[in-house]
Amino acid sequence: MVTACHPRITFLRQVERSELPEDFVHDIEHAFEEARRGVPATYPFSDGVIPTALDPSLAPEGVHVVSLFTQWVPHAWSLEPHREELEAYADRVIAAYDEVAPGFRDSVIARQVIGPYDMETGWALIGGNIFHGELSADQLFHMRPAPGYADHRTRIEGLYQCSSATHAGGGVCGIPAYNGVREIRRDREGRKRGLARR
Repeated sequence: MVTACHPRITFLRQVERSELPEDFVHDIEHAFEEARRGVPATYPFSDGVIPTALDPSLAPEGVHVVSLFTQWVPHAWSLEPHREELEAYADRVIAAYDEVAPGFRDSVIARQVIGPYDMETGWALIGGNIFHGELSADQLFHMRPAPGYADHRTRIEGLYQCSSATHAGGGVCGIPAYNGVREIRRDREGRKRGLARR
């Protein structure tokens, strides 16, 4: 079995609660609810990647780069930097990795903490959301980005959408652009034949 859903959907909606350890369910629910109340998660969700394992040229010999994507912090953190709170949040993330990989914390020689404010002001990611909208069941497939707009077309002739806000976003995968170009080609072919959809 493979799941590509948001962990909250997988573990709190699709899997029977009785099959999950109680502490696991409590940590996931607690982290989301904290962010909803306007405080950062005490035990954040984190997805770690070590790109230097495949491309050692990204760092000096004997050193690795580790990227830790995490959730959740309050949405309002996109309005101001919240540096002290982010540093404390990063400390908790690293401490959690240290629990399962003892010595991890001591191996960190430098770090860069990028929060929602940095993502919105530096990279134009609204609310610091890399997915251009939530990846919940009510915002996927024909509902992404909104009902009636999931075919990558807009109500404006010749304007198409292909960001992470469209199917099969979010994230950086290229699939929304591939799908958008497919629909543009279909429409161009249709116009040539006098069968344009809009």
